[in-house]
Amino acid sequence: MAAHMTILSTWLDAVVDQLELQDLDPSRLTAGLWGPGAARMAPTRQVGLVLARRLWQRAARLTTDPLLGVKVGTSLPLQAMNVAGLLMMHSASLRDAVWHMERYQQLVSNSGRIGVHKVKGGLELRYAVTPCHVAMHSMQIDSLFGGLLAFLKRCSTRSVAPRLIELTGSDAQLTPRYADLLGCAVTLGAAQVRVCYDDATLYAPFQGADPALLSVLRAQADGMLRAQTSSESLEAAVRAAVGNLDFHRVSCGDVAKSLGVAPRTLQRRLSETGMPFRRVLEAARMDEALFLLTQGSMPLPEIAERLGYAEPSSFWHAVKSCWGATPRALRNNSRDLHEAGADVRRRPKPSTAAAWSS
Repeated sequence: MAAHMTILSTWLDAVVDQLELQDLDPSRLTAGLWGPGAARMAPTRQVGLVLARRLWQRAARLTTDPLLGVKVGTSLPLQAMNVAGLLMMHSASLRDAVWHMERYQQLVSNSGRIGVHKVKGGLELRYAVTPCHVAMHSMQIDSLFGGLLAFLKRCSTRSVAPRLIELTGSDAQLTPRYADLLGCAVTLGAAQVRVCYDDATLYAPFQGADPALLSVLRAQADGMLRAQTSSESLEAAVRAAVGNLDFHRVSCGDVAKSLGVAPRTLQRRLSETGMPFRRVLEAARMDEALFLLTQGSMPLPEIAERLGYAEPSSFWHAVKSCWGATPRALRNNSRDLHEAGADVRRRPKPSTAAAWSS
């Protein structure tokens, strides 16, 4: 099956925590993304990568700090990477850790793909963003690589900093501050993210790595890779694929093609999980309905038509059944939340301004 358009909820929740510590209101960050009144998700679930992209786009609008992504990434806890982090921690060297990261990265995130390439005198990590109808903000990319470099730094008592990292941020004046936060030379304005490691750094041993534990972790991670095509992970992948297609016309065949499986195979696997395609499609529509109702001012009939409902009344009943409130009530509640947030932002916060200007 093709790569799922999902991300680990543990990573995303850790990002929300760090954004909150950077003085962003978590209720405003997550409103309309994963349910009314829900500030956190259940851990270790696979959720649609669109959630992460919308979260970072919203964070970028709410902040005045251009280094927010790097600061969040370098502060993420070890648990955010789940078993992939443990595999890297118990690798024999940075080179092995990088190869484990390449093999198991989809257990954490499918927002993009890090490829490891052998070059003269070392290795290069190159990042390809997963195509999606919601663009990936440069702050999200900063957070991803800030998190990766910070985690690798914790894996060894020796320096494992890359020789150079090239990022997509466009403000060259920020280069010294990026370099200070990431602990290596930085180039901004790159078309593609690239991280360059020298052989001398790659082959330095990780002190304290446990080969026996590594073997157990590898078996666990391989099992998790296989499980991504079943149950909750399969449902998340289908919902994410639906979101990347046209809600109005999407079919099981369209989704199956995007996931690289035959339509009958997809239908059978979904039926085995107790969630036939029609129910998964409806769940994806309700996720998108919540976002459109709470973010923006698109008229309700247009939302209903966009999501494939022939009649506005059908849309009304679907929303009421799923979210426990009518479409108009959800929209009104969202406006109240935004007005409350605006009141909070108007209050002076000298300590925050001082921190961001440092």
